[in-house]
Amino acid sequence: MKKVILLFFLLIAFYLSGQDVYIIKKIELEGNKTISNSKLKRVMTLKSENLLHKLLFWKESPTFNETYLLDDIEEITRFYQEEGFLQVEVNVDQRIDHSGRKVSLKFLIKENTHVLIDDIKYKITGNSGEKQDRITELINEEKKKWKAQTNRRFRDQDVRSTLKQIIKYLIQEGYPDPENDFEIKLKDQNSKASITFNIDPGEYCRFGNVYVTGNNKIRSNLILNQLSFTDQDEFNQNEIEKSQRQIQQLGVFQYVALKSRINEISNNRIPIEINVSELPFWSLKTGVGYGLEDRFRVSLSLKKLGFLGGTRRAIFTAKHSFLEPYNFELKMIQPAFIRPGDSFILNPFILKENESAYDLVSYGFSTTIQQDISVYTSVFISYKFEHNFLTLENKDAEDNPDLNEEYYNKSSVSLGISRDNSLPPFFPEKGWHTSLVTTLSGLKLRSKYHYLQGLIDIRRYQHLVGKLVLAGKIKIGSIKPIWGDEETPIEDRFYAGGSTSIRGWKRGEIGPLNDDDLPIGGNSYLEMSLELRQLIWKIVYGVAFLDCGNVWNDYNDYHLQNLVYAAGLGLRIKTPIGPVRFDVAQPLESNANNVQLHLSIGQAF
Repeated sequence: MKKVILLFFLLIAFYLSGQDVYIIKKIELEGNKTISNSKLKRVMTLKSENLLHKLLFWKESPTFNETYLLDDIEEITRFYQEEGFLQVEVNVDQRIDHSGRKVSLKFLIKENTHVLIDDIKYKITGNSGEKQDRITELINEEKKKWKAQTNRRFRDQDVRSTLKQIIKYLIQEGYPDPENDFEIKLKDQNSKASITFNIDPGEYCRFGNVYVTGNNKIRSNLILNQLSFTDQDEFNQNEIEKSQRQIQQLGVFQYVALKSRINEISNNRIPIEINVSELPFWSLKTGVGYGLEDRFRVSLSLKKLGFLGGTRRAIFTAKHSFLEPYNFELKMIQPAFIRPGDSFILNPFILKENESAYDLVSYGFSTTIQQDISVYTSVFISYKFEHNFLTLENKDAEDNPDLNEEYYNKSSVSLGISRDNSLPPFFPEKGWHTSLVTTLSGLKLRSKYHYLQGLIDIRRYQHLVGKLVLAGKIKIGSIKPIWGDEETPIEDRFYAGGSTSIRGWKRGEIGPLNDDDLPIGGNSYLEMSLELRQLIWKIVYGVAFLDCGNVWNDYNDYHLQNLVYAAGLGLRIKTPIGPVRFDVAQPLESNANNVQLHLSIGQAF
């Protein structure tokens, strides 16, 4: 009987404890004229229930906590004070629904008068008047670009940002070890602020001796040749960072670090240490996978660093899948071919493509010169020669095979530029990826086809809230026969539909078809996609997407009223080599095909 009574009271206690839990139905902010709701909510701990919580029913809805409420009042007050509103007042109106166990919160904000920057001074210390005059001249040239300015609202972030800008500027102007701070004085009943930046630039320096450590097989002179400065140049941190990138671009180091030996300055010369860690000179990678389009696939990549000496490298790759029964290529790369930051690539190859409308065996080579013009941007020029054996798949092929088989050469040159600052790799959450490539085909060597082709690819990744990311893509291309030609090669035309294209259709299914309803591609092309990506659980992501586009016959034959649309849902499983992707897509057309399933590796874009 005692056990029954004890169990009864435990159940009562559990029930009563559950009654203390209130869900936050809504959070409102009122009176915040200067600072947006989104900025304030980012500093708050309490969150309100939203549509995502209702869809992800297995996740707990945000609950009310009195301690967190007090913390949020303090955080909002602190945030406003850092933005220059020292007299801000923050109160909360709580509306409690006891029957529904829900709470609605309204934060009532009275901003009051903000603090204005009335005066900015730069106090320079140094050993000589000449030194002070030089620093004053440098500051007068740059101070209009800095965040903190007179007659602007005081913001703590602007003052700290300006201090960092001063330090960065001094480091770029030959002062590797400045020591700066600031003082703030309030006046006129705390309505105005006077800011004094105390600047001690330290010793003016030029680059000194450069030392290389950590290299075993790569000669030091090959590393030193990538430096963008000499031992006579004025010290500049930008040149340090640029040189580090150029050494890393040699492609033979796991990491590269350039360090200024500030404690060893002598006669206004600062020594520089380059520390490197070499990659293995032999490496082998293999891969096995399966996709609904390419089916079973296997790959092998063998890399040799120091190929034929120096920093050259060679990469042999072999691939097999249903779409490419074989693909063998040897890529030989000479970094710093003409100058640091560029590379020369020689790439012989032989491959077979297996498409529904044709089979193609191709062998040849390409040569490419690529130049990195900034951290994220590169340009290239490439020449390619290939000898092809084409077999068309249609009804006539069985009766007249000779009419559907063709040998021909192609000789072409391509120019391209690309910029990619999207991060992180494989799962980008922010940034852009853009590229423009133009190709001219028909350059002697008995090249059969003469055409001009252009392709623009723009992708944008934007973090929204929480773990929600919006990804977008636009691709547009055109290929025009020139110099009297009337057609373009079937393998170079544009195709749409499939796991990385418009996912409501099979591979290449959208666009012109032959008499056997097999895709033969078109000469103009437009494709657009939007995709919402949301982390569901640990390494599992859910996506919702909308794709649209089409392919047309002529090079300028764009008809936007003929765009086809598809929508769908998918899952992504995060792995070190990229996401495993499964998509289900349905065309948004009354007479469209059935639902399409896509299983592959890597993002759709």
